[in-house]
Amino acid sequence: MLRSLNSGVSGIRNHQTMLDVIGNNIANVNTAGFKKSIVTFQDLLYETSRGATAPQGDIGGINPMQIGLGTTVAAVETIHSAGPLQYTGNRTDVAIQGDGYFVLNNGSGNVYSRAGNFVLDGNGNIVQSGTGYTVMGYQLTVDPSNPSQYIRGSQLVSLNIPVGQKLSAKATEVLGMQCNLDSRVPAYLPMGLTNPNFTTIAEIGGTAYNFSIAEDTSGTNLLTVKMGNVTVGLKPRGINATTGLPVFDDASVSLGGNTYTLHFDDGTGELQLLDSSSNVAWKQQISGIMDYATLSFKGDDNTTRTYLAEFTDKGDGNMAMTLWGQDSSNNWSSFSVDVPVSADGTFAIPAGGLPIPEGPNQLAGDVDVKLNATGDGKGLIFLASVDNGATYEVASTLNQRTSSIHTTKIDIYDSLGNPHTVEVAFEKIGANEWRWRAWFPSEPGIPISNNTGVIKFDSDGKLTGSGVANVDLGFSSVGAMHSQVKFDFSGESLGKSLIDGVTQFGSDFTTKAYYQDGYAMGVLQDYSIGSDGNIMGVYSNGRTNALYSIALALFPNPAGLEKTGMTNFNPTANSGLPQLVAPGSGGAGTLAGGNLEMSNVDLADEFTKLIIAQRGFQANARVITTSDQVLEELINLKR
Repeated sequence: MLRSLNSGVSGIRNHQTMLDVIGNNIANVNTAGFKKSIVTFQDLLYETSRGATAPQGDIGGINPMQIGLGTTVAAVETIHSAGPLQYTGNRTDVAIQGDGYFVLNNGSGNVYSRAGNFVLDGNGNIVQSGTGYTVMGYQLTVDPSNPSQYIRGSQLVSLNIPVGQKLSAKATEVLGMQCNLDSRVPAYLPMGLTNPNFTTIAEIGGTAYNFSIAEDTSGTNLLTVKMGNVTVGLKPRGINATTGLPVFDDASVSLGGNTYTLHFDDGTGELQLLDSSSNVAWKQQISGIMDYATLSFKGDDNTTRTYLAEFTDKGDGNMAMTLWGQDSSNNWSSFSVDVPVSADGTFAIPAGGLPIPEGPNQLAGDVDVKLNATGDGKGLIFLASVDNGATYEVASTLNQRTSSIHTTKIDIYDSLGNPHTVEVAFEKIGANEWRWRAWFPSEPGIPISNNTGVIKFDSDGKLTGSGVANVDLGFSSVGAMHSQVKFDFSGESLGKSLIDGVTQFGSDFTTKAYYQDGYAMGVLQDYSIGSDGNIMGVYSNGRTNALYSIALALFPNPAGLEKTGMTNFNPTANSGLPQLVAPGSGGAGTLAGGNLEMSNVDLADEFTKLIIAQRGFQANARVITTSDQVLEELINLKR
C-alpha cells in the first residue's frame, strides 16, 4: 500500500510538470518566435519479487514478477518546427522561412533567436525590440572585378544603419551595352562588296571547285574571283543605267582542260561561266552582296560621265571614298578621296568644301568637283563647276542610310557627381560588322578619345573577338578628374553571357545601355531587407547599395539549445556549434521582410493535452485516496 501511495505521488508530481509545460505553451501562444515544449514520461523503478526461470523438460518457464514504483519525467523537449508567418507591414520586422536562427549580441556574447521583431535604436543599430540585443551580420563591399556583385566580410559585426550619412559621388568606370543590331538592314553607306568573305562550291563539268569573290585591293580591278586555283580579275567598263550595276569586261578561264568565259550579266546580277557554245555552265547571283552608288558629273566638254562610288572604313572612324569611272583618256580606273568623319558620325567637311582633285586616273573632262555636307551632316553634296571653279552647282547627293544607324543615350558621371549624357551610335559597315561611336551631344567641349571602334559578329549573331573598349573622357575641362570608362559590349566583364550583351540577329533594333556604375552624391534615407538577407541602403540619389548581410546560425541539433527567456537560445554541449551562413545558402531558410514568425503552439493540441494531464492527475490522486482508505481499514482491524 505504501508503494501505491508513492507511485500516486510520483504520478501527481509529474503530471503537475506536464501541466506547467502546457500552461507555459498556452501563455506564449502569441509570443513571436516562441517554440513550444512537450513532456515525455518514463517508468521509474521496479521491485522484482521473483526472477524469471527457463523451461526445464515438461515444465515451462516462469516470467519475472515485478512491481512498479512510479513514474518520472524523462525529458522536456523543445519543438523547433516553424511557426506561421504574420504580416506586420513593419519594414524592420523579419521572419525566417526555413531553418536557421538570428544571431544577437547581448553585450557579453552571442545568443540566438527566431524572433525578428527588430527596430533601430538611437545610434542607428538594428536591435531586437524588448531586449535591445544587437543584430549581427557581415559587411558587404563592392567586388572590384565585378561591380554588380558584392564581397561578404569574414567577421561578424553589429548592423548599423547610419541614416543621413553621405555617399560620395563616384565617377563612372563601366558602361554596359545590351541590345540587338538588326542584321537585315544594309550598310549605312555604299560599301562595295558587303560580304568580302563570300565563298561557295561551284560544280563545273562534274568537278567541284571552291569559289570566292573579294574586292581587289590593288586598284587595277574592282573584284577578284577565285575558282579553285584560278584567279581572275573583273574590271568595270561602264554602268548599267537601269540596274546601277557595273558592266565588266569578260575574262577567259581555263578549268579542267576546258576554256570558259567569265561573264557578269549586269541586268540580272548573275556571274556566269559560259562554255565554248555560250551555254551557261555555271552561275552565281552576286548582286545581293554588291552595294555601290552612281554619281554623275558634267565636264567642261559638256559631257556627262557617270561614276561608281563606294566607301571603305579606314579603321579610325574616317572614310575613304573610291570612285570608278572614265579618266581623261576615257579608260576606266579608280581613285580614292579621304572623307573625314566627326565623333558623332556626321561628315566633317571643312569650310569651303573638300575638293576632288583632277588629273590622270581621276575625274575626266576637266571638271571641278568639291564636296560639302548636308545640313544634318548625314549626307554628301557633290558640287560641280564647268567654268573653272567660278560657280558651282549641285551635281549629285549621297546620303547615309539612317535606318542602318541606331543610337542610345545614357547619363554617366564624373568624379564630382555631375551627370553627362553620352550617346552611342552603331553603324553597319559590312556583313556582321558594325562601327560604334561615342560622343557628348550636348557638351562638345569635353574632349573624348578612343571613342570609336569596330565590333564583329559570328554567323550565330554573337560577338567575336574583344567586346570591350576603354574610352578616355576629359572631364578635367569641367573641373573634375580625367576619367576612363570601360565600354562593355559583351557583358562578360559584368558576369553575363554573350547573349546578354550586344547581338546581331534578324530582329528589330533594341539598342539600350543597361548598366553604368557612377552616381551623384547621395544621403542615406532608408533601408530594406531582401530575402537573401542583404540590407540595402536607399539613398537620396536613387542609389541602392548593399550594406550588410544578416547572418543565420544553423545547429546540428536545434533541440539541444537552451532557452534563456526573451525568446532567445544559448548553445549547449548537445546542440553542437553554430554554423554561420547567409540566408538561402548552406541549408538556411530565406527571409521575409515585414513579417514575424509567430509561436508554433497549437491551441487545439494543447487543450487536448491539458485534458489528458488533468485526467492523469485525477487518476493518480484517486490512487492516493484509495490507498489511504485501505490503510484506514487496516488500522481499524484492531478495534
